Amino acid sequence: MVSNGEVALPGGKRDEEDANNAETALREAQEEIGLDSSVVRVVTYLEPFLSKHLLRVTPVVAVLLDRSKLSLTPNSGEVDAIFDAPLEMFLKEQNYRCEEREWMGLAYRVHYFDYNANSQKYLIWGLTASILIRCATIIYMRSPEFGLSPEFVPITNHIPA
Repeated sequence: MVSNGEVALPGGKRDEEDANNAETALREAQEEIGLDSSVVRVVTYLEPFLSKHLLRVTPVVAVLLDRSKLSLTPNSGEVDAIFDAPLEMFLKEQNYRCEEREWMGLAYRVHYFDYNANSQKYLIWGLTASILIRCATIIYMRSPEFGLSPEFVPITNHIPA
């Protein structure tokens, strides 16, 4: 989905009435893109990721049971557009680039993917790209063509002696 020009996966903060991360994810997906939880089955959680705002994000992975029953409607207050992309693209070098950055003496890689859908150009990057790379790596049981480095690597010349 696209919100304020940024490509993101549905998600949000856990409410008191949410029993677990799966309930939070399904509720947020229903609120943001109109996903009917009866057309998906939650299969697993990924390890938590740290957002640029230092929030802990636990991705919830679900499979679509019957694509013909899928009907999505963006919440106009939160979502500008909805699109899908083939998961396997997050393992390929095509339309991929990365940038090395530094944070608190650690080097990390920011991933970028250019994608065209419905006559629109989208940039999938940062946390969203990292989550999709991890999900694709697990589902397809192979590493990306562009290789993976640890998300955070100490920069030795910045570590105090």
